[in-house]
Amino acid sequence: MSTENIPTGAELADALRRITHVLRRYAGAPYAKRGWPTAQVQLLLMVDLLGDRPRMGEVKRRLGVTGRAITSAVDALERDELLRREPDPTDRRASLLAVTETGRARLAEIEKIQHGHADETFSVLDPAERKTLLELLSRLEAHVVAQA
Repeated sequence: MSTENIPTGAELADALRRITHVLRRYAGAPYAKRGWPTAQVQLLLMVDLLGDRPRMGEVKRRLGVTGRAITSAVDALERDELLRREPDPTDRRASLLAVTETGRARLAEIEKIQHGHADETFSVLDPAERKTLLELLSRLEAHVVAQA
């Protein structure tokens, strides 16, 4: 078997970095059109994903952002009445984050946008290719997690 057409690990890693960058920018476009900063959308989604009033520090850790970045994003979402800070009854230094009713409505809009945009993004792949892509990415993820 010839190895001349087999991509190297470096080529594959570079291709994944490029597509990740392109997909992130492309995925944020529908929100930008509505004036919703992607960082705020991601924050709202993470708070919802973690559920039941997560600590701000845990949200910060999961998003991989700085304290200043999370504070600014939370401040903006609070101003828009999408998110609310609450004192942590077990640690007075910590804040809990709760999605408001207005925030729940925004999350429903975000979910609708995400599904439509994602379907359109991956429409270039037929069902078998989609299945194969997901299997390969899952296998790669498991391998990398096991190495960490």
